[in-house]
Amino acid sequence: MSATGTLRLPRTDVSARVKRLVAPERPASSPLSAGPSPLSVLLAEGTAKLAEQAERSLFIQSLYFDAWEGGLYGQYVRAQHYVSHLRQLHALYTAFESALPHVMGTPLTTVLLLPELRLASALEADLTYFCGDSRPDTLACLETRLHAERLREVAEEAPHLLVAHAYARCVLDVFAGHRRAQRIAAAFELAEGQGTTFYGTVPEAELAAFRVRFHSRIDGLELDEDEAREVVQEARMAFRLHALVCDELARGATGMAAGPHADAR
Repeated sequence: MSATGTLRLPRTDVSARVKRLVAPERPASSPLSAGPSPLSVLLAEGTAKLAEQAERSLFIQSLYFDAWEGGLYGQYVRAQHYVSHLRQLHALYTAFESALPHVMGTPLTTVLLLPELRLASALEADLTYFCGDSRPDTLACLETRLHAERLREVAEEAPHLLVAHAYARCVLDVFAGHRRAQRIAAAFELAEGQGTTFYGTVPEAELAAFRVRFHSRIDGLELDEDEAREVVQEARMAFRLHALVCDELARGATGMAAGPHADAR
């Protein structure tokens, strides 16, 4: 029985373009073979390497954790990269939120309708702070558009896979948010909360409790073994797509060069 309350849909095929870019594969040692572990544990174990790779990408490390030279010009260039990143995130969160009507009235709402995951308006606020308007729709790169396309695809064909994307976004954006907000605020000499609304949706003092609540709701979903396997595989794809977006943002970006970086976590 699917968490949608209807006959379980087969895993939706990945579009040809996404297949070429992502080519997801099962890890050699699958956590799903170890027994009926909670889904949150399966997700953590099945995506740990990809999550670390995404966090250590050149773009993320350079933007949030490296020291930038060049005075005001360097600060301006860094702000351009930050705004570009926010635009990609806005496109993804807008696509995610547009998919939510597909799960209304189903058990999936306990995870997918958490207010902490609906961050498009927070991103709009940050974009408005930095550049006066958001203009998100016209500046999404190809990789971001493919990621958004995947969100719309699974919403139509297999909405339980949206849980995988919610998990990936929590790991990438919510759980890592406060340290990133601190670095951005320091880099641009921002007053508290200015330009970093997106990363401050969950107060730092409440983050541990939110993590427990989020994992508990994931574990409470009544997914069968096949669906759980699909969710883990989809989460792997979500991290890969995120890494592709970051690679595209770093390609040819002024002020970014390969080299040793600080630990993002």
